[in-house]
Amino acid sequence: MAVSRPERRVTITDVAARAGVSRATVSRALSGNRPMSPELSERVLKAAQELGYQVNLVGRALRQQRSSFIGLLVPDLDNPFFASLAEHLSRVAEAKRIDLLIASAGDSVESEARMVNSFLGRQMDALIAIPSDEVDSQPNLERAIAQVLTVQLDRKVLDTGAYYVGCDNARGMDLVAEHIARDVDTDAQPPVFVGAEPRSSSAHERLDGFRRHFPDAPVLLGTFDARWGLEAADQILARGMTRATLVAAADIIALGLLSRLQSLGYRVPEDFRVIGFDGVGVTPLAHPELTTVRQPVEAMAERILELVRGNEPEDDNQDIRLAPTFVVGPSSPGR
Repeated sequence: MAVSRPERRVTITDVAARAGVSRATVSRALSGNRPMSPELSERVLKAAQELGYQVNLVGRALRQQRSSFIGLLVPDLDNPFFASLAEHLSRVAEAKRIDLLIASAGDSVESEARMVNSFLGRQMDALIAIPSDEVDSQPNLERAIAQVLTVQLDRKVLDTGAYYVGCDNARGMDLVAEHIARDVDTDAQPPVFVGAEPRSSSAHERLDGFRRHFPDAPVLLGTFDARWGLEAADQILARGMTRATLVAAADIIALGLLSRLQSLGYRVPEDFRVIGFDGVGVTPLAHPELTTVRQPVEAMAERILELVRGNEPEDDNQDIRLAPTFVVGPSSPGR
């Protein structure tokens, strides 16, 4: 059965245009915490009602000095990056007097559906979701969007009315390509991509970014875990490659690559360079320490909570991508 898609989420800018006032006036009218003529307030509230604009309950709760309750749904907590995201969000939420409840879908769309229903049944003020699948998670996201303020984090489902906050994965792969062009002899150590099957937006965006720079380079796709890194190393060696620059789609994959290659006597970076992507969580555990693309997790957490509190972008952009940084480590040093 086809899933009906909700219309684009009404924003404060839409209300301002309908009422013929500024965004700031709408914000004051809806917050109720600034003096305003009854006529102007009524005009704004009428426009909001006509458009179906939902006043942000978390922002209202904060203004009324009471605690708010929001949920964070992650695909799995075995992935250290998701655990790190949850930790950063928890810290930021606590500082803003927001209670955060975390649930894992176990990398299952069916479990994700149950978790969404459970969250909605608890009458949360907002839901932050990292979708398990960029296609199959759509009904779950749409169910949440229809009932509560919903923000997607790190991964996204297309064609929803929810905000998305994540890393600029394309820019991250640009940084990898710049490092390789500047610091790597690609004749001696040609690039190889070790990523995940494109079931999530982050997986296919990093794969697309790599292919844009290295269209003829080998690509191996599996899952976002260390076990796949171990297996991928075996596959690379089975191809007869004894030197290469391995670009992993996540640090956890890079850890598996490092472990297998070094256990078999290969040197990093002399034989194989290894480059990761994430820069948090397991990165300090790598030996040698990883060269990696570091996601701006602190800024992502802050931006998420700003949206939850009702601070929408001036341009109403619903796709918010924050720039990563490139961290050079011994696993793929500079010249």
